[in-house]
Amino acid sequence: MKRKKNLKILVGAGAAVLLILFFITVLTKFWVRKKVETALNENNSDYLVTVDNINTSLILSSIELEGLKIHSKNDSSEVLDLKGEIGSIKFKGIKSGKAIFKKVVNIREVIISECNFTADFTSSGDTIIPILVPLDVRIGLIYFDKINLFVKNTANAQSYSVKEGVLRLSELNVEKHDTLSPDAVKQFDFNAKEIVWDSADSMSLYRNTGINYSAATNTLSIDSSSFHPNYTDYDFTSRYKFQKNRIEAGFSKIFVHDFDIKEFTRSGSLRSSFVEVGNMNMKVFRDNRKEFNHTKKPEFQDIIYNYRSNIKIDSIALITGDVTYKEHSKDANEPGYLTFNDINARIYNITNDTIYKTDTAFLMLKTDAMFMDKSRINLFLNARLFDSKNTFSLRGTLAAIEAEELNPILENKAFIYVTSGKIQGMNFSFTADNTKSHGTMTMLYQGLDLAVKNKRTDDTTAIRERFISVLVNYKVINSNPSAGQDVRVGIISYERDPERFLIGYCARSLMSGIMSSLIK
Repeated sequence: MKRKKNLKILVGAGAAVLLILFFITVLTKFWVRKKVETALNENNSDYLVTVDNINTSLILSSIELEGLKIHSKNDSSEVLDLKGEIGSIKFKGIKSGKAIFKKVVNIREVIISECNFTADFTSSGDTIIPILVPLDVRIGLIYFDKINLFVKNTANAQSYSVKEGVLRLSELNVEKHDTLSPDAVKQFDFNAKEIVWDSADSMSLYRNTGINYSAATNTLSIDSSSFHPNYTDYDFTSRYKFQKNRIEAGFSKIFVHDFDIKEFTRSGSLRSSFVEVGNMNMKVFRDNRKEFNHTKKPEFQDIIYNYRSNIKIDSIALITGDVTYKEHSKDANEPGYLTFNDINARIYNITNDTIYKTDTAFLMLKTDAMFMDKSRINLFLNARLFDSKNTFSLRGTLAAIEAEELNPILENKAFIYVTSGKIQGMNFSFTADNTKSHGTMTMLYQGLDLAVKNKRTDDTTAIRERFISVLVNYKVINSNPSAGQDVRVGIISYERDPERFLIGYCARSLMSGIMSSLIK
C-alpha cells in the first residue's frame, strides 16, 4: 500500500515537473522570440525583422530561428530598399559563458537556409556601407544553404542576381569595433547555379552558370560564361553616336587554378598559375558608316601595367575557339567578314610586377587557327615587360589558300573581287613600338586577277568598272615570283595611329606589307 502511495507521489511529481518544463519551454520560446525581435529591431533603425518561431536546446547549446522576414522601413529606404525571407538560422555550440562574462560571441556553427532577398539601391557608384561589429565574434563555420538574390540599381538599369548559391565561411574572427571584411574569414567555398548581371546602360547581359570555388584547391571553375548584347547588330550600333564594336561572346569549361578569391575580393588582385578555357565562340560587328570617335587608345601593355591591383597570371590556354568579324564599310551595301576557326592559343607571363623594370621577362602569345576555314595561320607575339617604348614583335605564317576566299571582306571593304589566283604561302615578321612598325613579308602567289565593282550596284561589267579593273591589274603584279625573277620581299612599314588598338595596329602593318608585295 505504501509502495503504491509512493509511486503515485512520484508519478504526480514527475507530471508536475514535465508540466512546469512545458510551460517554461513555451514561455521561454515566446520570451526569447520577442527578445530577439526587439534586439534586432532596436539596433537597426532602417529595417524591420520578425521571427515566426524559435527552438532552443540547453543540452545541445543551440538555438534555431525559423521564418525570418526582413524588410526596409517605409521612411528609411532612400539608399537601400531590402525585402527578404530566411527559412531558418541554426546556431550550434553556443558558448554562453563567454557571451555573458567576457562579452565574446563564440559559436561552433551557424547554418542559414533558404535565403531569398530582393533589394533596390539608388547609389550611382559602388558605395559599400561598412559593418562595425560591437563584440568580439568567433564562429567556426557559417554555412549559407541556397541563396537567391536579386539586386537592382534604381538610378539606372544595372542589376545583379544569384540563383541557388551556396556559401561556406570557415573560422570567422572579428575583434570588437572592427569592420567586417573578407580578411575576417580564414577561407570560404562558394558555388551557384547562375550569376547574372545587366549593364548600367541596359545594352548587355553577362551570364555565368555552374560556378564553383574550392578553398582546398584554390580553383575557380565555371561551366559557361557569356557576354550577350541585348540588341541585334544594327539595333545595337544605332544606339551609339560613334562607331562601336558589338561583341557577343561565349566561353565554356573555364578553370582558374591557384586563384586566391579572398585577395581578389579585398583588392582586385588577379593571380593564377594557369587559366584554361575549353571553348570560345565570339562574334564581332562594327558599323564604320557611323562617325569615328577620335580618342587615343592605350597600348595593351599599359592596360596591364595600369591595372588597379596586382596581376600575375603565368599562362592562359584556349583549347579551341571561333571568331567571326563583320564590318560594314562606308558606301558598302553589305558588311564584309573574316572568320577564324579552330583557334588554339596560349598566353604566357601576364603581369604588372614592377620587379621586371630591372629583371628581363617577356609576355608571349602563341596561336594558330583556320583562316576563312581554308588555310592554317600561325602567330607568335613577343613583348618585353616594362619596355620604355612598349616594343613588341609579331611573326607568322599563312598556308596556301585560293585568293577568291578573301572576297567576303574585299568586295565589301575594298570593292574588289578576286576572279582568279592562288596564294601559295605567306610569312612575315615585324617589330613595333609606340610610334612605328617595320619588318618584312614574303607572299608567294600566282595568276592574280582582280575586278573592281560599282559601290552602288555591285556590278563589275559596266564600262567604267571594266576600265578601272584594267588599270588596277596593270598596277598589280599578278605573280610572285614573276617569270624569270627573284622572289619579291614586301616591306612592312606603318606609323602607329594612336586612335587604334593592338589589332588595328597589326592589321594595318600587315596591309602595308601586302601592298608592298602587290603593287609595281
